[in-house]
Amino acid sequence: MQEMRAKEHLQSDHRAGSLEEAVRRFTESSTAAQDLAGGLADTMGKAYSAVGHLAYKEAPEEQEPVAGS
Repeated sequence: MQEMRAKEHLQSDHRAGSLEEAVRRFTESSTAAQDLAGGLADTMGKAYSAVGHLAYKEAPEEQEPVAGS
């Protein structure tokens, strides 16, 4: 980071504290977001397992008739 800053490839907004503090907060937030996304994926998988089969239970005679037939 220091090298990038020296070459002016990296600038930081010091209103929110040091660059190191911003990187630490970003890392913590990213880890938390990954954990939440993993939990959501697990929950969605369980929900799909519980109800996904319902999409295949509709019998052809229960469908709307096609116009003109």
